[in-house]
Amino acid sequence: MPRPTKHPTTSTYYLRVRTPSDLREKAKGRTITLSIGPQKAKVRIGDAVKVSLQTKDWSEAKERFRIAEADLEKIWEGLRHGPLKLTNKQVYSFAGRFYRLFAETLEDDPGSTALWQRVKEANAFAAKGGILGTFGIGEEARARGVAKEMEKRFGPFLDHVLGEEGLEVDQDSRWRLLQAFKDAADRSADKLERNAGGDYSEDTNAARYPRWTSPVAQKDEPTSYVSIGQLFRLWQKQHEALGGAKSSVRRWQPVIDQFIAFLGHDNADKVTRADVVRWRQELIDSGKISPNTFKKTNRAALSSIFAVGVDNLLVPFNPVDGVKAPSQKRVLERPQGFTKEEAETILRAATAAETDPRHMADHTRFARRWLPWLCAYSGARMGEMAQLRKHDVYVKDGIHCIRITPEAGTVKDKEVRVVPLHPHIVEQGFVKAVSSKPAGPLFYPKKTKDEEPWGVTRDNLAKWIRKGVGVTDKRIKPNHAWRHRFKTVADAAGIEMKYQNRITGHAAANIGDYYGDNEEETLFREVAKLPRYPDAMEAPSGNATIKTDVENETA
Repeated sequence: MPRPTKHPTTSTYYLRVRTPSDLREKAKGRTITLSIGPQKAKVRIGDAVKVSLQTKDWSEAKERFRIAEADLEKIWEGLRHGPLKLTNKQVYSFAGRFYRLFAETLEDDPGSTALWQRVKEANAFAAKGGILGTFGIGEEARARGVAKEMEKRFGPFLDHVLGEEGLEVDQDSRWRLLQAFKDAADRSADKLERNAGGDYSEDTNAARYPRWTSPVAQKDEPTSYVSIGQLFRLWQKQHEALGGAKSSVRRWQPVIDQFIAFLGHDNADKVTRADVVRWRQELIDSGKISPNTFKKTNRAALSSIFAVGVDNLLVPFNPVDGVKAPSQKRVLERPQGFTKEEAETILRAATAAETDPRHMADHTRFARRWLPWLCAYSGARMGEMAQLRKHDVYVKDGIHCIRITPEAGTVKDKEVRVVPLHPHIVEQGFVKAVSSKPAGPLFYPKKTKDEEPWGVTRDNLAKWIRKGVGVTDKRIKPNHAWRHRFKTVADAAGIEMKYQNRITGHAAANIGDYYGDNEEETLFREVAKLPRYPDAMEAPSGNATIKTDVENETA
């Protein structure tokens, strides 16, 4: 099996793989892109592919070699399939990768608004055929000028993305891709221009681009053995049929791909317990992941898909059985919940968001205004609150409540629960504000292509708390910290643990706590025990320095 080679002088490890004989004539001279650690490297194909792995550490070199070699195998397969004709959906999903390359990578420091205005002008200049396009020349000459300028401006980016996938496309597909890239470049420039001006409202453009699925992967012939990929797809099918979270699929797919790259093959029958142990040790010893991450993510993903294989008589045993991760005590340098001052800072900014003069989508403003307050007085998961719909807010016997239900999206325990609203939220006008909204979701667009749009709202709110509000301590999670804060306040208010768990959706401490319904009156009695946070115009508690939203949120 190919392995990293050490440079005799520098001791740096290299990947060197001979170009397959059936592709040598076709591939020689092409420039491809390979993953080398956290970077992307451009490599020119010759009789062999040679590239530095950028490390002198043997364990890290082996891991980087496997990942780069997996990229290379994908490229060989793409070349073997020859020039592909892409569908319209594939063209725009590919353009979506180009859009995110700019829109997401540069949003933290986008530069000036003038910069992105110039980018759009340059895009338009290329689309008109450059200088030739400004003169009254013949249509045929103009078309040649447009093709030349579009290739000059967007061709390098297209080749970069094609190189990552190892794809070769026909001329018609390439021209349609260049046009789609121009459109994506304009949209990303619009988005970054807004960011440069201080507008970080939700990006609706990203949702227009479908998820990319490699056409080469769709043409793969079935293997003569049970592959690890087949086990993953079987697990995914069962997981989704049982209502499992789609986020688990997105989180586990890269883990399984990484394991396949580590092995150098995809044959599930050949996987041994020793393979899993070696994988564990390389990941942990290299510092790529912690023992806890291996246990909760890597081991869990691999064990689950092999368990499905055993259950369906596809593989004889689960090679993950008995493989453990070293115990690791988590180091906590501070409490995991917000301090009183941090909580009040966020809630003041939330109240101010209602009258923030900057432009933002209505659902974004509504989310900033109310989601922090709802979580502060309920300890609910931010995603659970972000998926609320208008009819999930109701009144019974004079008590205003919200209903958190799997019907609306994702609920961890898959059980509906009722959370009475704290009187302070009602007094601030939340119920009245909800009544003025149209039917449907409260905190994300009614029409969206996102599979879990409440997750987008949740994540955007976390970014706002970091960048806009200024609660930047990386030792806490800007959404989940409300759950810890709620428990702290509830303990001090004398709320029994069984009622705390019913409100927050935590598992009951014992079987007896499961008895009894979550009656609105009983739970309202407990929620009302929570002390009120200061309103926007009240003085902050303690010596907290509270900055306004406008002072904190910068481009």
